[in-house]
Amino acid sequence: MNDADDFDSENCRIDNVSLYMETLKARMDPEQYDVLAKAVHETARLIAEGHRADPVGELSAFTPEVQREYATVLVILLTGRMDHQLVEMPGPDGSPGFAIVEASAADDPVRLQEIRESLHRWAAERQAVDKGLDGIARASGLSADG
Repeated sequence: MNDADDFDSENCRIDNVSLYMETLKARMDPEQYDVLAKAVHETARLIAEGHRADPVGELSAFTPEVQREYATVLVILLTGRMDHQLVEMPGPDGSPGFAIVEASAADDPVRLQEIRESLHRWAAERQAVDKGLDGIARASGLSADG
């Protein structure tokens, strides 16, 4: 891919995010939209500067609706595509959750189950790693909480 293609792709992503944000502005509660817009703006700035992107602002304002839309905007920002769908994806413990998947996967129960199982395996592996690191920290006399 050459620099012109990279530029066109970046412009496409920005255009798609702008379009989606305009649709959200028209249908979301204004306060929730403001929280989302600030998080998206800060995330885009951090990504452009090569930093890790974390939502900003008061976490209590980051409602489930804002979280879902934030995730959707990030997918558009990162891929430039608007054909992904949000699906319910409970955690291994039954906690509420969601995933953004390609449209073809959203309509395929078998594929969704594969994705769910993969996420659950990853979560279990991550939990085991965290438990091991906590044990190492305790054995080393370090606080596992800080």
